[in-house]
Amino acid sequence: MSQPDSQAINRLVGEFMDLQEAWENDPNGFDWRKLDEIVQQGAQAYNEGNGPSFHSLALDGVRHSIFHERFLSALMAAGFDPFRLASAGSDSEPIPVIDHAVLAESAETNASSARMRDALMERARSLFEPLAQEAEAGRDPRAHPLFAPLRACAESVPDDLMHRIAPELAGGGGRSVHGMKEGYLTQAEAQIEHQRRPMG
Repeated sequence: MSQPDSQAINRLVGEFMDLQEAWENDPNGFDWRKLDEIVQQGAQAYNEGNGPSFHSLALDGVRHSIFHERFLSALMAAGFDPFRLASAGSDSEPIPVIDHAVLAESAETNASSARMRDALMERARSLFEPLAQEAEAGRDPRAHPLFAPLRACAESVPDDLMHRIAPELAGGGGRSVHGMKEGYLTQAEAQIEHQRRPMG
């Protein structure tokens, strides 16, 4: 799907919310193929210049569950770039298409958020490795076009990688938080927590 307009974004969000409700009502009987259809339509729905991205509206500031885990995983497999910067309006500065700081905060108490953040940190390792190589070769990584998303999405960048690139940005960034206190599971999560299966 090419960049959709705001009306198409709103439709995608509405369909996503309907699917989330259907999953919560019957997680074991949920048809994951329907979520995959939304993923294929919305992977590139950054809504550049027109407002928040589809991904931000679906994922930011909500209580994450296995449903959201699988959604994010499928999005990235379909070409979604969680480290992309996009402008929400004609006069606004580019910002990350999802809120990495909010996800990092949620990951401290929510197991699904923690696994989602780990997936982003894994992606960050491959994406930002060229910056580390630039720095280790004695070149200034700040001149690299990837430095802006690195700085804007620092919460999802592993600290050891950030230390290699820009030590001053490390410390508030990515650490795996699997040791955090897990939040309470919803009834739907509890039913499916030990029955995870691949998308499709």
